[in-house]
Amino acid sequence: LSEEQLKTFKPGVCNRLDRNTSGLIIAGKSLKGLQTMSKMFKERTMDKYYFALVNGKIENKINIKGYLKKDERTNKVTIYKKEQKDSQLVETEYEPVLANNRITLLKVKLITGRTHQIRVHMASIHHPLLGDTVYNHNKCPFKLEGQCLHAKTIGFIHPTTKEYVEFEAPIPEYMEHLLKIL
Repeated sequence: LSEEQLKTFKPGVCNRLDRNTSGLIIAGKSLKGLQTMSKMFKERTMDKYYFALVNGKIENKINIKGYLKKDERTNKVTIYKKEQKDSQLVETEYEPVLANNRITLLKVKLITGRTHQIRVHMASIHHPLLGDTVYNHNKCPFKLEGQCLHAKTIGFIHPTTKEYVEFEAPIPEYMEHLLKIL
């Protein structure tokens, strides 16, 4: 962007990641770009894939749904099987990529995108993320720099070319190290 353009527009971020989650962030460098990308996120027309390292062995691809309710006071969320007052429907799809008896690398597709969704969904099925100090109450046997959740790939139909495009972020070193162990 030129200095002249920066006088009338400041680039802005379209999505956010939970604290201690690594990976892709999308930003708009023009007002139209920012509005277009923000609309894609809001309308859920964008594919968002994460890599997650979780406790235990998962062998099958699964789609899980529930109702997420956030406690604003504690900034924690809870998953319920049935709709609750002030809850939001959440849906997550995951499939194992690598596994041993102790940990599994999952490819996770966000169908919806809510606060702490992947973290609390995985904890709710007794496979919490490694390094998650909020939803994983097991002591992690590895030294980690954050929870093992990485926004790996974002894909969408380009608004101008109408072609499907994907962007990827490399896995952080501490997760790579665990993958070598796995």
